Amino acid sequence: MFKKIALSGLMLSLLSLPLWAQQTATPDSPAQTTTRMGRNGSMRDHQMGTPETRARKMTDRMTQHLGLDQATSQKLYDATLARAQKVDAIQASSDDNRAKAQALKANADDFKAKLQSILTPDQFAKLQSMKGKMRHGRGGRPDDTKSESGEK
Repeated sequence: MFKKIALSGLMLSLLSLPLWAQQTATPDSPAQTTTRMGRNGSMRDHQMGTPETRARKMTDRMTQHLGLDQATSQKLYDATLARAQKVDAIQASSDDNRAKAQALKANADDFKAKLQSILTPDQFAKLQSMKGKMRHGRGGRPDDTKSESGEK
């Protein structure tokens, strides 16, 4: 008798798992969340900020790490804000994942070209070096773009 009840409870709980996975949007829920893998292997939801806050944070980090002046920092913020807004528009589109990936890659390439026109060659080289260190776990995160060298 106990085995039948335990087996029934187990089956019921396994069948209800898909219901737990479904989430509905509520008016007070954050606009965007992503699930990120933490250092200890745990998954957690991470709320993404608005394009303005993401652009400001990235600009502040790059200004600090690269020692940028106010005029260059403002140009960088404008380019970063445009990139963040395009990323949000691409993610919100109804395109398939392959089309989104291609659009995100084109946006990243465009952003990299803008960075090269805004930063000096030395600053851009330092940024690329910092990104390489980040991929190997030895530095801060100065930027969200990918390098062409294919380092991991």
